[in-house]
Amino acid sequence: MSKAVILIFILLTCSVQAQQSEEDVSLKIKSIQKKLSLLKNKLNHSKGKEQQLLQKLEAQDNEINSVAKDVASTDKQLKIISLEVTKNQQLIIDKSKSIEKQKMQVANLLKLQVYLNHDKTIKMLLVNPNNKNSIETKHKIKYLQNKLFTLIKSVASEIKQLQKAKQNQEVLLKQENLKQQVLLAKQDKLLEKRKVRLNTLKALKKEISKDTKESKRLSNDQKRLQQLFLEIKNLLTDLPDSLGSEKPFRKLKGLLNKPLKGTYIRSFKSRRSENTKWNGVVIKAKLGDSVKAVAYGRIAFADWLRGFGMLIIVDHQDGYMSLYGFNESINVEVGDWINKNQTIATVGNSGTLTTPALYFEIRKDAKPLNPKKWLK
Repeated sequence: MSKAVILIFILLTCSVQAQQSEEDVSLKIKSIQKKLSLLKNKLNHSKGKEQQLLQKLEAQDNEINSVAKDVASTDKQLKIISLEVTKNQQLIIDKSKSIEKQKMQVANLLKLQVYLNHDKTIKMLLVNPNNKNSIETKHKIKYLQNKLFTLIKSVASEIKQLQKAKQNQEVLLKQENLKQQVLLAKQDKLLEKRKVRLNTLKALKKEISKDTKESKRLSNDQKRLQQLFLEIKNLLTDLPDSLGSEKPFRKLKGLLNKPLKGTYIRSFKSRRSENTKWNGVVIKAKLGDSVKAVAYGRIAFADWLRGFGMLIIVDHQDGYMSLYGFNESINVEVGDWINKNQTIATVGNSGTLTTPALYFEIRKDAKPLNPKKWLK
């Protein structure tokens, strides 16, 4: 067997193995997603009216998640159309200026043409065809005539382009106006759903307070989250690691960008209730602001969890994970590889706070670490 045949055989074998590996990983991720869904339902479970309100709240948060993503998509489309409107308007301005400039050149050439046709000296030169000056003059006149023809042709072409640009502008402006109306309608829908959710949250807190103290409720929320971290850690052991050229997370301490711009309103280990403390930080921001991943990793959880709302957990390998809670919308799924500074969610108030904010944690082997020591 020749070396070339052996090489082709090795490459084909590697290709098949890689394909099988990708399919295997995909199947494992689907299995993990099912297990996480069952675990989430178990962790969110309650009884009676409280359970009904919890299910209602989760459903409303999922609706808000969907509408918020729809709003963001529509807004993006509107920005693209608006950019086209601006570009097209500049094209109209440039074409109009170019046409006016060329019209002036045509007018000047026409004046020159008239002058040449009536100038007696030039006529005398043209009478003698063998005169050297006569030949040169004829060439110049022909050049001017050609230039005049070319300019007139160019002006006519640019006038057509200008008319087309103006027609396009009318279409674009209509599209922009329609898209603005659609966006406003979707934003109104989002606002209405936020109001309805707030009423459900108030009703849930009232129902919980009948049987459970605030500190106990928050403590139970933390226990649920801790259990989720431990389960995720076990579930991810079967998935292959892939750091590539990225630095290990442990070497990024003090170098990470904040997941979003905003002010800290809760600090690590600050008092949350009588018997509970914050295991992360809360960063105040505006509804809809982009939430960015602090480092490269794989999405380990992206769903609704009681007490933390629309929640994302990113696995950074070697036991390190980052958490992003209280989101309004989630842009990723379990199993996705994400880069640092990649937008993974938008700010909301789907957690226990009524003010828009991001709840952010960093953990090592499910143990909370002070995020401020890892951020710049």
